[in-house]
Amino acid sequence: MINKSMNPLVKVFIASDIFLWSAWNFVMPIFAIFVISEIAGGNIEIAASAYSVFLITRVVFELISGRILEKASDYKKILITILGILILSFSYIGFAYTSTITMIYFFYALGGAGLGISSPAKNSLFSTNLDKGKETREWGLYEAGVFIGMAVSASIGGFVAKHFGFQTLFLLTAFLSLFSLTPYLYYLQSIRKSRLPFFNN
Repeated sequence: MINKSMNPLVKVFIASDIFLWSAWNFVMPIFAIFVISEIAGGNIEIAASAYSVFLITRVVFELISGRILEKASDYKKILITILGILILSFSYIGFAYTSTITMIYFFYALGGAGLGISSPAKNSLFSTNLDKGKETREWGLYEAGVFIGMAVSASIGGFVAKHFGFQTLFLLTAFLSLFSLTPYLYYLQSIRKSRLPFFNN
């Protein structure tokens, strides 16, 4: 359970990632069904190879982002995290209006770039701000929150896709992904009032 004594950035990371990965699991367990049923010429092979494109793109951008952010301040890491999640969210919106195999590959690559940009930044924020002596507890809390969110969202995603269609599902996914930015934006607003020098780093 999140408590008041926990480092604020740890709380921000946990809250944000619960929404971020819940959004991801809205669509990913049934993404192959979307490709097969909604995309002209789509099949299992296309869905699998598109996911490979996503992973390769993510790896490339993680290596670049990790290198660039090696000595960056927490403020800059938060900004990069926000940028990456915005890009990922836009990819979900793109999927909502995708009708060709080329667009599947493009928006999967875009999502990979978004996560690749943001992951080193936000994971660094979490790992360097863990409360000393409470690391295992806070990692456990993070994992529990994220996986519970993913479990619930997978079922909801299937329901939405069946009754309202994939376009609605992707737009809801984009909204939830964008909502995952709220903890970071709230944190930036709170420190702007109390610790202005933070923004000069």
